[in-house]
Amino acid sequence: MARPLPADLEDALAAKPAARDHFWALPAEGKDQWVSYVERARFPGARRRRIAETVRRLGGTAAIEERGPVALPRENWAVWLIGLALLAGLAAFLVWLTVFRDTDSSAKPSAVVLTQRSTVPKVTGIRYQSAQFQLKEAKLTAALTQKNSSKPKGIVIAQKPDSGKSVLQGTQVDLVVSKGPSGVAMPDVTGIAAADAVKALAARKLVPTLQQVDSQEAPGTVLAQTPTPGKRAKPGTRVTLQVAKGHTSVSVPLVTGRSAQDAVNDLKNAGLSSTLARVPSSQPAGTVVAQSPAARTKLARGSAVRLNVATARPTTTQQTTTTQQTTTQQTTTRATTTKAAATTKPPSSGNDYTGIKLDDAARQIADGRQQVIVQYVTSSEPAGVVVSNARSGSKERLQVSAGPAPKAARSVPDTSGEDAQTAQQDLRSAGFTVIEIAWPVSDAASDGVVVYQTPTRSSAPQGSAIVVYAGSASGG
Repeated sequence: MARPLPADLEDALAAKPAARDHFWALPAEGKDQWVSYVERARFPGARRRRIAETVRRLGGTAAIEERGPVALPRENWAVWLIGLALLAGLAAFLVWLTVFRDTDSSAKPSAVVLTQRSTVPKVTGIRYQSAQFQLKEAKLTAALTQKNSSKPKGIVIAQKPDSGKSVLQGTQVDLVVSKGPSGVAMPDVTGIAAADAVKALAARKLVPTLQQVDSQEAPGTVLAQTPTPGKRAKPGTRVTLQVAKGHTSVSVPLVTGRSAQDAVNDLKNAGLSSTLARVPSSQPAGTVVAQSPAARTKLARGSAVRLNVATARPTTTQQTTTTQQTTTQQTTTRATTTKAAATTKPPSSGNDYTGIKLDDAARQIADGRQQVIVQYVTSSEPAGVVVSNARSGSKERLQVSAGPAPKAARSVPDTSGEDAQTAQQDLRSAGFTVIEIAWPVSDAASDGVVVYQTPTRSSAPQGSAIVVYAGSASGG
């Protein structure tokens, strides 16, 4: 046999013994014809079909009985001829399409070639619309890319090709245009209701967080915010809002019978303020003789309590004059009692006020119709105690202890000419306590007005006492 038996055909014949035996019984030419029939298949599927047909024909009943040559299947040559004709026609069409189609229009140019050039204008730093116009005038086109930048929105921040270059007309110039700063501007929501603040922040995709703090402002008012207004932040940034919570009530402490300074401090520690009113009393000067509201009354935090503080009464002395007339015969004794006019005796320049509190010293000196000049000094004595005193003209100069470790000094506001209540508020706001002394004045316009203050126009340790003399027309 001229042709070797393919392995796939041999396997197929071995699977059917009758076909195998018939195949090997054929003469050499017959075997060669069947092998050639199988190998003429161009595709795997066709080859498998031809092998199956060979096994079927050789293994048929009639073929087994005759044991002679079996006719090969007819090949459909017509189908192959039609396929070849179609392929030839398609090839001819493609040749005509690519070679001979444009022969009639060969005289016309196939494309317009631009050779004119333009200089690229500088368009950075101007608005995108203006840049488009300038490029159009230069017969160039523009392509837009947006990017966040510190430049205002719509401003061209970069261009390519750069300005001054010569390019063909129609060239595209890539422009980078600012979208404005990244993030959103932080709004100012202080002073408004927390609910409105939350809405304003949410509209800018910011996340508010509320912190309740004590305040005299209306409950729910935004007092402060972090970050501060005006800054830019990314969406989702957390904004902390300090919000005033409702006023809490506190119980008024009992301060009757205490010194004015101690009473003021007690009220301050309880979260209350105080106003002082000087009233004549038989109790020691500077003692609180009454308070309003009464102790244990519930008040809103920060409310004021009125304190009536005792002032010294003018002293009246009875001078008894006894005249004894002695004669040689009898002794007659007559006692004549006369009521002298009320007088107030100022303390002598030798009086020593060291070791007593500033409040008591200032009031004792005021009883003698003198004012004081207060100077705070560092001392081992407790804060507020007089460490030395000396006469300075018509005033008594007192050096008062600021304690061994004084607090930071603060500027003392000048309250001269203010009403006493306003002066107390200003001084307390500046971080000081107040000793108010009634000072007799003859002018009714000065009644209740600060006529003198010490120290003033200088600095004093934070929390130290400032002495103010409030005019009292009734004592003039």
